[in-house]
This record gives sequence, structure tokens and C-alpha cells, in this order.
Amino acid sequence: MIPIWLYAGYWVQKNLRSRQVPYLALGAAFSFVIMMFNVPVPGGSSGHAVGSALIAIILGPWAAVVCTSVALLIQCLVFGDGGVTAFGANCFNMATVIPFTGYFIYKLIAGKS
Repeated sequence: MIPIWLYAGYWVQKNLRSRQVPYLALGAAFSFVIMMFNVPVPGGSSGHAVGSALIAIILGPWAAVVCTSVALLIQCLVFGDGGVTAFGANCFNMATVIPFTGYFIYKLIAGKS
């Protein structure tokens, strides 16, 4: 995940204007809050919404990587959700795959409209 985080930080620094930075914080807060609502899944596990696709549609997929990774880091260190050893895997699944998949599906459906 380190190369992905480095490129995402570079992309955000290069492409987002200074007035859009509060939207990054808002996206991270939204992702953090929506992740706190766990839904029980059969088999003793739980699932939850992430919000990465919505952030990717609004700010772009690389910005969603940054927002969701920050939310997962706070969730991991403060609440122990997911654990420190699974942080990289969680970031890959929830902060990389979901935003890019959601963003490209949105672009495919939206077309040129």
C-alpha cells in the first residue's frame, strides 16, 4: 500500500485546489462515521458501509484513497477495529478497490452526460 499512498498523496497535492482540502476532511469524517455502523453477517463477522465510492465520485478515486485510509487508520488505532496487522489489507480492499470500482462504474453509467 505504501506506493499507492505515495502516489495518492502526490495526486491530491497536484490536482486538488486549496479550497477543496476541507472536502477531503469532510470525506474522511463521512467515511469514518459510516464505518462505525456495523451490520451482523452470518458466521460471526460483521459488514459495514465504507462510503469510498461516493467520495471517489465527488473528489476522484485518488482523493478517496487518502480519505478512506485516514478513516481506517483512526479506526484501527483508536478503536481496534480490524487490527494493526490487517491495516494494509483493509486499506487495499476498502480504500483502493472500492473507490476505483465505484468511480469507473459511475463513469460507465454516466457516459458523456
